Amino acid sequence: MQPCFEVPSGQDGIGPMLPDAPVALLRLDQARRIVAVNRAALDLLGSEPALINAGCERLWGMPPEALGDAEGVWCAAGDDPACRVRHQRDRDGDGWLLSLPHPETAQLLRDPPPSAPAPLDAASAQASDDAALLAHVGALLGGCDLDLVLPEQQRDSAIGRRLGAGFGNLAEAIRQAVALSVQIAQAVPQVVEENGELARQAQAQADALQSVLEATQRLLQGLQAVGGDLDAVKGVAASADESAREGGQAARALAEAMQEVERRATRAHDVIEVIDAVAFQTNILSINASIEAARAGPAGRGFAVVANEIRSLADRAGTAARDVRGIIGETVQALGDGAASARRTEQVLDGIGVLLARAGSAMESVAGRVAGQGEEILAIDRAVERAAELGRSNLEHAAHVAERSQALGEAAGTLADCVGLFRLPDAPLQQPRHARVHALATATAGRIGALFEDALAQRRITPDALFSQEYRQIPGIDPPKYRTPFDALCDELLPPLQEPLAAAEDWIVFAICANPDGYVPTHNLRFSQPMTGDRARDLVGNRTKRIFGDRVGRSVGAHTDPYRLQVYRRDTGQIMFDLSVPVYVGGEHWGGLRVGYTLE
Repeated sequence: MQPCFEVPSGQDGIGPMLPDAPVALLRLDQARRIVAVNRAALDLLGSEPALINAGCERLWGMPPEALGDAEGVWCAAGDDPACRVRHQRDRDGDGWLLSLPHPETAQLLRDPPPSAPAPLDAASAQASDDAALLAHVGALLGGCDLDLVLPEQQRDSAIGRRLGAGFGNLAEAIRQAVALSVQIAQAVPQVVEENGELARQAQAQADALQSVLEATQRLLQGLQAVGGDLDAVKGVAASADESAREGGQAARALAEAMQEVERRATRAHDVIEVIDAVAFQTNILSINASIEAARAGPAGRGFAVVANEIRSLADRAGTAARDVRGIIGETVQALGDGAASARRTEQVLDGIGVLLARAGSAMESVAGRVAGQGEEILAIDRAVERAAELGRSNLEHAAHVAERSQALGEAAGTLADCVGLFRLPDAPLQQPRHARVHALATATAGRIGALFEDALAQRRITPDALFSQEYRQIPGIDPPKYRTPFDALCDELLPPLQEPLAAAEDWIVFAICANPDGYVPTHNLRFSQPMTGDRARDLVGNRTKRIFGDRVGRSVGAHTDPYRLQVYRRDTGQIMFDLSVPVYVGGEHWGGLRVGYTLE
């Protein structure tokens, strides 16, 4: 059976299809034209393309005014039960949903078994009753009416029990479908709203990421500019360092030249000293010569003149030597000062060279860090770009989710419209077995809660242990089984209450407790047989201390409804009902008591 929210195109150009169902379904628009059908309708009315867009007169001459009411039943001329149309407005008021008897039901209603002569015995009377019952059931099914009420004598017959079980199973399955469609329809607006908020947040995140991306790009450009400036400064520093080294070398060369001049000046001083000594000795000799010339009288007069000239020359030589000595002294002093200045200049230039080298090293380090930060920012830029891409992708997904949520809401409405064609019993507990199980489960759940309260009062267990959700897997068992802080207490307290409930009726299959996680600490004895090592056998024979995570198993201990009735098909093919009621301990929800049973 196709899900109601899948509306595939029909074969052979028929057009949109409604979901498969036990009856023929048609959808009409405001103009009373057929716009969609299901497979059963095609089987009943024929699959010619002219069926789509045909008027309601195509249905055994049904007049348009017959669809004036919100809900009703129309029969063809002659009151043929096989030509009966049940109709109701769809949920939007834009058209109608119609149901017709299934072809097999229609054939049964058209060709009822020939009436038998007056019963000759009980067997023929039973056959007549069964035929009447089948005709009644066919009429109900033709009108999508699942509220089967049988007389007491027919209710206990074999066919009555089977029909009661079948109608009960179908009614509750459809009731669950209705409840599910309502839940979906109620949840869709919230999903749409939350998806819209998610889209808004994703858009804000995308905008913020775009701003961050632009900022990181500007920062990266700034760092690249700083790196270029640092390279230029490094070049200037390198040039200055080279100039400082050259200046230091020049200062050292100047100092050495001055030292050489100083050495030569010292040698010149020594020569001047010799000249001064010679002049002094010459002056002494000239004095002695003058004395000797005076002694010689007139004969020595010429020699005296020479002696005087020599003395005069010696005086001038001595004076010149003394002047040169002073000049050389001043020069030597100046050379010493210049050499000292050159040495200081050399030291300063050496210091500048050291500082420039350190500055160059520091700038090299800064340039390296700037380059590293540039790489990190580039990585951040790529990460932000990736995040921005994800944000844009999330926006696209949010748009798709919004579209699908809208489609899901429409499909839920279609499902509600489809199942709304069926007339269901007013309350599930009108069914005697449902009512019986509800009464037994409610009373037993109250006693279980009281036993747990007594155990807490007697300090046999703590509240934390009783409500614990800590599970320790038992090794070597598949599927997994678990120990909990409360399962030993349940093994002691629950069997005296669960076993009588499970044995109260022969159609009750099990009666067990489960916590909100679906964990069953203590199963019925018939499902707690010793482990054999045969997985297939143990899967059925030992079901205790397992977590049941299926649709029903997850909900029985988690809900707080007064009761919850669910129907499902076991892996054996058997239709099972599961009625669960909550278990409270001191006013706090502990879990639930679930009872599994059949209507057959």
